[in-house]
Amino acid sequence: MPNIAVRPALPQDEVFLYELYRIIRGPEFAFAPISADQREHLIRLQFRAQMASYAQNYPNSCYHIVLLDSKPIGRLWVAQQGREFHLVDIAVHPSVQSKGIGTAIIQRLQQDAAKAGLPIRSCVFRSNTGSLRFHQRLGFNIERSDEVNYYMKWRSPPIL
Repeated sequence: MPNIAVRPALPQDEVFLYELYRIIRGPEFAFAPISADQREHLIRLQFRAQMASYAQNYPNSCYHIVLLDSKPIGRLWVAQQGREFHLVDIAVHPSVQSKGIGTAIIQRLQQDAAKAGLPIRSCVFRSNTGSLRFHQRLGFNIERSDEVNYYMKWRSPPIL
């Protein structure tokens, strides 16, 4: 069984975090009618904007690097806001997706939330059907939606 762990993100992780973002989100920019240099610049701007937005909207959040056998393979951003956890972001490198790593990380978060008696909220882009299936498989339900997002919630099952 592989050893899956998380640790706080450090400033020196920015290179890895950008590469992860580029690999996951880069295909969204593949057909933009711009040069490769412009595309790289645009992706870097989007990465920085996302990081700044998360830091501003979730000031007391925890940003972690996901490790597989001590090697960085993903990221996890979680915030506790009042009486709930918010799963801000989870990303696992495509080379290790579909191996249960994301599931294991979210199940650990669910255990922490259950111990605290708190729900977990998450937001999923409507266009990200893989993420929607992932969340639903882990017990998240759609509470509401708009043109862009599904707003999801997980609550620990009652103890009988």
